[in-house]
This record gives sequence, structure tokens and C-alpha cells, in this order.
Amino acid sequence: MMLHGAGVYYFALSGARSQGIFQSVFEYDYGIRLLAELRGCRLLAYVLDENSIRCVMRCDRDWTEVLEDIQVAFNQLHERCWQQTKPVLSEQGIVLLVDEQAYLTDLIIQMHRLPQTQRLVADACVYPWSSDHHYRDLNPPKWIDTQSMLNLLCQTRHNTATRYQAVMEQPHVVELDLEHGCHPLYQALARDHFINQHQARNAVTGVSRTPEELQRLLNDACDLIAGRFSLTRDELLDRTLRRQYARLMPLVVWLLSERGLTHETIANLIKEDEEVLPLWIRSVPADHPDTLLAKLKALWSPDLASLQLASSNGKAKPVKSAVKPAAIKASTDNDDSAPLANV
Repeated sequence: MMLHGAGVYYFALSGARSQGIFQSVFEYDYGIRLLAELRGCRLLAYVLDENSIRCVMRCDRDWTEVLEDIQVAFNQLHERCWQQTKPVLSEQGIVLLVDEQAYLTDLIIQMHRLPQTQRLVADACVYPWSSDHHYRDLNPPKWIDTQSMLNLLCQTRHNTATRYQAVMEQPHVVELDLEHGCHPLYQALARDHFINQHQARNAVTGVSRTPEELQRLLNDACDLIAGRFSLTRDELLDRTLRRQYARLMPLVVWLLSERGLTHETIANLIKEDEEVLPLWIRSVPADHPDTLLAKLKALWSPDLASLQLASSNGKAKPVKSAVKPAAIKASTDNDDSAPLANV
């Protein structure tokens, strides 16, 4: 599952339709400038090659908005350079929330080593389209934040560039999963307590909602799931239908957690044991296909009034909102039709 809100994020983007992103050396410089000038963001690190963009950014807004701005900016760049209008970046991509204190240092070091591990250069320091040389510079440009990572690496403000160079010369044993992250439930390089803090800080939690709003969220989630499986809400909530309840109610819990509700709030809403909910959520990807989960995420916009009830037969039928949902999935699938964000 994805996490939302302000924070430090790792982005890995590829070209649309498996095509290259950069067609000239000038575009690399323009691309770096675009990343550095994104509204509400601070660039921490980047590594570019012909077919991919990898970057770490501190975002003051949700990553879905940032990703959309990156896609639009690169489309406009290509149009200016080549007088052609086409999507440059694939709608598929990888976005990971980063637990800064625990993983930022290893993440940036691993990123900077990629040109060397991919045998593009003999040493990371000579690769021109990486922020590595800014970390070695005693006076890096102001548009990139090198100090956040160097302070964590060195625990001091003195001789940070020298310390960084020494670390880069050593064998790097930590290998992070830059596709899925390290958390069993969320797309994140993060510890459990960091996830909880992030949700409390950024997500819309049950504490900030009235009982009426919480009940409406529950009803919307139940209606969406019931409609997808041709059931009424009462049938979905019928605990005597044990197999059906055990298979479909985890989807309801999963949707509510996507809206930022805590396990405690959800447990109180559906009258279930709070300790059971994490197990339910973890079972969702195993019990239901990715295509179904992607469709459910795309329809799950109760705050935008995207769900309505059919009045004719008493069954719930989801109706797509006129407002397109924001990014619904950071996917590593090969299905180019599953959008990552609106473009």
C-alpha cells in the first residue's frame, strides 16, 4: 500500500513505452534543473541515465502532485527541444517513502554507486549525471540539499565531504530493495514506528473526523466492495456468512486504512479486534488480484462524492467521479495501462 502526505520520497521513473528519456547531453542539464525547481520540493540526490530518472526529494506536498509535475515538466521540455508533443515518462513508476533517520544515508550511497555497479563508469565520482560530485564538493550549489544526508553520515558539520569520499571508497554492504522498500505492508523504506508517526502527521485520521463522517466513510467503503461483488451492504456485513465475510471485509478495512484511519478507529467502526486488522490487510494482496485492487483504489474517493447507491434494487454500485483520482499505485507491473498518476 502507498503512503501519502509530505515527506522524503524516492522516485524511480522510466521512459514512456520503454523509450529513452534523454536524447542529448543538453537535456540532462535541463532535467536536473527541472527537478531542482519543482514547487514545494527540495532535491536531495539524483542519478540520471538515458532510460531512467532516480531522485530523492523532500516534499511539502503529496508525492502524487510532485510526480504529476515531473511528468508535465518533462513533456514540456521535450516539446521545447524537439517541437514534438508526446509523453516522455511512463505512467508506471516506483515511489517509496523514506525514513530519513534510518535509511536516507544508505539510499543515497546506493544510488550514487549505481553507475559503477551497472558498469557505466569505473568509479562513481566520474559519472557526470549524478549528484555524487556535489556531495564531494566543499561548496555545493544551493539548489541541492546535501547537508541532510551528510549530517547523518558524519554526525558533525565538519569535514563531511572528506568523510563521504572515504565511505564511497569502501565496499558498500547494505543493499536496499529499491523496488518494494523494506516494510511488509507499505511501499516504504521505513520502520514501523516511523510509519505510525507519518500517518499521524499527514493522513486524515479518525481523531479529526466526526462520528457521522466516520460512518459515511465506512458506508462508502462497504458500498464499493458490495457493488463490485453484486451484494447489498447488509449481505456484506452479515457475519453468519463466514467465508464471504472473511474474504471481503479485509477489503473494506484496507480501503479505510488507505484513507488514513488508524487501526483503532477502524476496529471501533466495524466492531472487530484491533489486533486482527494488520493480518487482514496483509492478506488482501494474496486473496485478490492486482487488477481488482487497482480498480478499487481508482474508485475509492468518498471525499469527492465518487460513490453513489443505486436506488432501483438496493444494491451498491460505484459511480466514477468527474474528478479523476490522484496517483493510485506505484507499480512495478508490466501493465502500462495502470496509471500511476494523472498527467
